[in-house]
Amino acid sequence: MRRTFVHHILPLEFYPPVTNFLNVLSRNQNLKVVAYSTTNNKSREPYSNKLIRIYRSIYPSYSVNFFQKIISYIIMVCGPLLRMLLFRPHNVIYFEPHSSYPVYLYKRYFNRNVNVFIHYHEYYSKTDFNGNGMSLIKFFNKREVNYLFRKACWISQTNQSRLDLFAEDYPWVEKDKLKTLANFPPKSWRSYYSKRNDESKIKLLYIGALSFENTYIEEIIEFVRDNAELLELDIYSYNLKDNVKNYLNALNLRNVRCHLDGVEYNQIPVISSNYNVGLVLYKGHNQNYIHNAPNKLFEYLACGLTVWVSANLKGCKPYLNAGKNPGVLEVDYTNLNEKSLLETKKVFSNAFEASPFNCEEELGDLIGLLIGDNKV
Repeated sequence: MRRTFVHHILPLEFYPPVTNFLNVLSRNQNLKVVAYSTTNNKSREPYSNKLIRIYRSIYPSYSVNFFQKIISYIIMVCGPLLRMLLFRPHNVIYFEPHSSYPVYLYKRYFNRNVNVFIHYHEYYSKTDFNGNGMSLIKFFNKREVNYLFRKACWISQTNQSRLDLFAEDYPWVEKDKLKTLANFPPKSWRSYYSKRNDESKIKLLYIGALSFENTYIEEIIEFVRDNAELLELDIYSYNLKDNVKNYLNALNLRNVRCHLDGVEYNQIPVISSNYNVGLVLYKGHNQNYIHNAPNKLFEYLACGLTVWVSANLKGCKPYLNAGKNPGVLEVDYTNLNEKSLLETKKVFSNAFEASPFNCEEELGDLIGLLIGDNKV
């Protein structure tokens, strides 16, 4: 049995692709899995899996005073390092540069034979590490670049567009290490699809974080307000700035409903049966978002929803398809009009095709390496 240690120092509940990954790992009898993460501060239901031992500490930025924060930083490094020393894994996979330093210490000083796998939820340009609050992460990143990138057997980004940017940043990294690993939902979500009874009205769904700077929240609400007989909108968001929360709370529109406690991940396919269009509202304000094909794109499709995406998101362009149901349509959120509605209703008239995107198949190659079926 191959021992695999999963290190995701940011709270698991905020990253469904990781909990999906852990769920798939737990079903493989050839793997014994231990994970390390931190507690969340958003009242999200803690992720648990009876087949995986999960250790947690307090994420430093949640600490209430300076002394507690220092202790939390020490535990953030020493906690997972100690667990790796006790567990003696064959494989370690870590997510994001935030999680890299304990793996660097373990690989370099305690077990040089351990296989290291690296995955990034986001694309980080080299200048991103110069931002506010990134000094420690920049320190971690220097160690992963100078050592772990050379020693790792797998480095993945969520799509080819982001991977190409990464390869340009680090042209010396061996090309056969570089992989794509998309954030797809579970295959079981397909079973929740049901034919929408009233497709004369377009029922829009938005799930995710919100800010005026990074999303087209004002534009879509204004469009829905001006087309009250044709459109309805439900918003599920627990991660939003106060000015957006105040704006949403002040709305008095009969066809816009806001659920500011969000929705638990496993309930998304349940509630999605009430809608026929899912919204991706990102503006594409930086390279990371421009080259993003977000989780929600594939989650909406898995639930049978046609998806509206902004033309600014280059990472979504490979998935544009107005000839299928559900389809992926490119819209201009700053100039929504009747054409967008007509194109959407045309998609509804096509025969339904279940989404091919699921995490079980997407994770196949990686899991093959973890259990040793494929050569590392």
